[in-house]
Amino acid sequence: MSNYTHVLVATDLHNDDLPVVKKAIALMKRNEAKLTIVTVVPHIPYYMASGLSTVTDIESRIEQDCLKKMERVKTQIDVDANYVVARGSATIEIVRLADKIQADIIVIGSHGHGGVQRLLGSTASSVLHHANCDVLVVRIRP
Repeated sequence: MSNYTHVLVATDLHNDDLPVVKKAIALMKRNEAKLTIVTVVPHIPYYMASGLSTVTDIESRIEQDCLKKMERVKTQIDVDANYVVARGSATIEIVRLADKIQADIIVIGSHGHGGVQRLLGSTASSVLHHANCDVLVVRIRP
C-alpha cells in the first residue's frame, strides 16, 4: 500500500456516511496524512425553482444546510481537517479538488444496490474512472 500524504473524503453528509469518514480518518492517522472532507451541492435545474425562489436562492439554502451538517461532522470526528463545500457536478468537483490539493487517495461511499453502476453508485463509479489518484470505495451498509 502507498504511503498517502493527503486523504480526500467525499460525503453527502447523511448519517450513514459516518463510517466512510471514519475509514478516511483511520487511513489519515495510519499515514500521518492531511485530511480534507468535501461535500458537493448540485446545481439545481432552472425548471425546478419555485415561483418565489431563484435557482441561486435554492442552491444557497442547500449550501447553508450543508455547512450546518459539516459543523456536526466536525464535532463527531474531532480531528484536524479541511472542510470544503463545493457547487456543481459531484464527480467533476471531487476530482477537481483532489487534483488541486494533490490528494493521494479519495475515499467515497457506495450503497451497492446491484448491477455494476449500482454496485459502486453512479458518483463513486464515475470518480473511480476519472480520478488521477487512488480511490477507496467503502460499502455503506443499511
